[in-house]
This record gives sequence, C-alpha cells and structure tokens, in this order.
Amino acid sequence: MFLKDKVIEVEYQPGDYIIREGAFCDSLIVVKSGQIEIFRTTNNNNTHVPLGIVKSGEYLGEMSLITDRPHYANAVALTKVVCIKIPNSVIEEQMRQLPSWLVALTRGLVYKLDKTNDVLRRNGIVDESLSTAVKAISEREVTNKKVS
Repeated sequence: MFLKDKVIEVEYQPGDYIIREGAFCDSLIVVKSGQIEIFRTTNNNNTHVPLGIVKSGEYLGEMSLITDRPHYANAVALTKVVCIKIPNSVIEEQMRQLPSWLVALTRGLVYKLDKTNDVLRRNGIVDESLSTAVKAISEREVTNKKVS
C-alpha cells in the first residue's frame, strides 16, 4: 500500500496546464473532479488537435509513466479540476510487487496503444465529436463565470 503522505491533492482552474507536451512524467494524476482536455499541437502549422477528455474517476500521465518517455500531449483544465498526484516512485514500488509477466503485459499494451496513437496523429485523424464536446464544455464554463 502506498503512503498517504506521498500523495498530494492539487487544484487547477480552467485554462491551467496540468501536463505539457515534451515534459517528463513525475506522477500519475487521478482526477477527483472536473474535466480536462488532452490535445496536441502539430509542428507544421501549430494546429490544436484534440485527443480526448479526461473526467472524474479517470487518470492521465500513464503513457509517459510506463514508457519512461516525455508526455506526447498537453492536458489543460476545461473546468475547475481537483486531482490526486501519485509520485512515480510510489507507482514503481507497487509495480515491483506484481508478477513480472503482468508488468510486461501492461507495458506491452501501453506500447501498442502508443504506436496506434502515433499512426492516428501522423495521418491527421481527428474525432470531430471530441472537438464539439471540448467547445461545449469551454463555452459552458464561460457562461457560468458570467452568471456568478
């Protein structure tokens, strides 16, 4: 079991970066509340490419954590977000207690998912419904701020 004093709770406001593309992972981030947009900016024309929305009960940073590579995307709070950050050292400590075949299986799945994501990115495949959802959440936040 990991130690409670190693886990920290962090709060973000809409527009705050939680993860920056190219930075190395220092923790697994579990979302307690709020919504986060995952996106990439293309190198050639600085285009904003939405990749996903992470919400309460979900997590982020796992790809970078497992592959020991820099984050491949940005994560920005769409709403007020409260996260729990679990340091890499705690995750690694837990993984050392698992059977080696299970760790290898997990790493293998993450590498395959990473390769699939790379193919989608290189081919410019964008989920338009995701773009619409991000826009709707952002507009709702702006409206809520004006009302309060």
